[in-house]
Amino acid sequence: MSKLKKPKKEQLVVLLLFGVLLVVIAIPTTPGKTTAGGESETISGVEAATDDIEAAGLSYEEQLEKRLSAILSRVAGAGRVEVMVTLESRGERIVEKDTPESRKNVEETDANGGSRTTDEQDWGEETVYYEDGNGGKSPYVVKELEPNIEGILVLAEGGGSAVVKQELLEAVQALFPIAAHKVKIMKLEGAK
Repeated sequence: MSKLKKPKKEQLVVLLLFGVLLVVIAIPTTPGKTTAGGESETISGVEAATDDIEAAGLSYEEQLEKRLSAILSRVAGAGRVEVMVTLESRGERIVEKDTPESRKNVEETDANGGSRTTDEQDWGEETVYYEDGNGGKSPYVVKELEPNIEGILVLAEGGGSAVVKQELLEAVQALFPIAAHKVKIMKLEGAK
């Protein structure tokens, strides 16, 4: 029969920390509650606003502007924010294509013993359609490519502060693949 060893002090500390970690992970968090920093709203409030924007039937450009305004207004010192987004194009839809292909290999021999081999290959391309609920046909869209952003204008109450401008610029560049010279941040008219 083997003796059980007493756990060392370090092992007890590790087990205690592991237990605390499990308790912290198990504690449920609820959105909208006040956090330790005194913040009364969470990002889920922005997500709820995003759902409302998408349900309103706005264009892609308008959706970007509303969502970006909502999130940038939460930057410390930014205050009220208005955003304008310009796009290079209207985007692109890629539709499904059928490419039927047929091959024919013909070998011919003439009376003099000569032979000839002919390879024929024929292929085409046809758009794939589906029937909608009204009996009409619509092309089956495989992928939609969103338009590229040409430029962004941000008007913020706190736009006069260099620190706020830098924070807003970094936020815009983190969200969109756009060069700094294509983002203009200005102080909102009437802001103190």
